[in-house]
Amino acid sequence: MGRILILSDKEDVSGQLKRDVESMGHSVIVRKFDDGAETIHVRKPDLILVDLTLPGGIVEVWEQLRYELADSHIETIVLISRDRSREIELLEGMSDFVIYPYDVRELDVRVKLVLRRREDVSAGDVIKVGNLVIDPAKYEVTVDGWPVVLTLKEYELLRYLVTRRGRVITREVLLDQVWGYDYYGGTRTVDVHIGRLRTKIETGEYSFIKTVRGVGYIFNAA
Repeated sequence: MGRILILSDKEDVSGQLKRDVESMGHSVIVRKFDDGAETIHVRKPDLILVDLTLPGGIVEVWEQLRYELADSHIETIVLISRDRSREIELLEGMSDFVIYPYDVRELDVRVKLVLRRREDVSAGDVIKVGNLVIDPAKYEVTVDGWPVVLTLKEYELLRYLVTRRGRVITREVLLDQVWGYDYYGGTRTVDVHIGRLRTKIETGEYSFIKTVRGVGYIFNAA
């Protein structure tokens, strides 16, 4: 079971979330957004449930939280109202999302999947491909010994491609495996993240990710 932090400025939502998540067997603490940064760095939760069922600018709230989460690589599940679901594409870097009002069984499954993904990554061995090194236990990536700063989603995308190097992976598979089967965004999301990833890990001398036109991507050390 995991240590879960709920960030919410709405007591009715956070109270229900706390009861439901505790009933799943997890250890839960609740904080308002103003107290989030200190709690994140002191308590070091395994997962953060972010309540964005707020009036006003949820993107601004999310971007501030992303700034506070910088370099922590803590998984996040966003709770968002159905009428604002189109804004999900603007919430870059989240691990998953749940539409509010939520189904407790769905929430349980999503929490378990995210925590399991974190455990799988932490248990992995160091991966080396050419001058690229990935340390799953530390969420660290280096190229030529120099650290590369990636968002959590960029990191997950890179690791998925690297562990399947030499195989062509379609955009649809990447969207399903990295973002989740019912992610609201389209395959363009994959292309954008691949582009950002390339600028961070590739130089004029190295080219790791190759585009297979009309299909997807393949990772190699050529």
